[in-house]
Amino acid sequence: MSQDDQKAADSLTSILRLVQSDAGAGAAAAVGTPSSPQDWTSLIERVRAAAHRTREVEAQAQEQEQRVHELLERVRDDIKLASERVRAAEARAANIQALAEQRIRAAEERADAAEERARIAEDWLKQVHEAIVSEFSTLTEAPSKAA
Repeated sequence: MSQDDQKAADSLTSILRLVQSDAGAGAAAAVGTPSSPQDWTSLIERVRAAAHRTREVEAQAQEQEQRVHELLERVRDDIKLASERVRAAEARAANIQALAEQRIRAAEERADAAEERARIAEDWLKQVHEAIVSEFSTLTEAPSKAA
């Protein structure tokens, strides 16, 4: 229980005591006990004290309610900011993912093109090798025939 709650409970208890003591005095007056101006003054002071304390309790309750509303407003603002941050982070993540996918596709295209160039180069090397073997094989065969 908070200190404000404890104060409110204490003040309500004291108000109840005042009312109960006033009820006891009223019962005594009903029995036929004469009431003096001092009793009436005391009663008026008790009523004023009870009203004053009731106003204090109400003011404290309103202050506490105001603090709760302010706290709720701050929480709402914090939630709103957090949601905006999440949306911004999600947007950045989506952009990064799209960029990564684009770079992956470009790299795959470059790899495919490099593989095609390598295949073409191998085909040319095979043709060059075959041409060298076929053209120079007659040169190597000719001296052995002459010997």
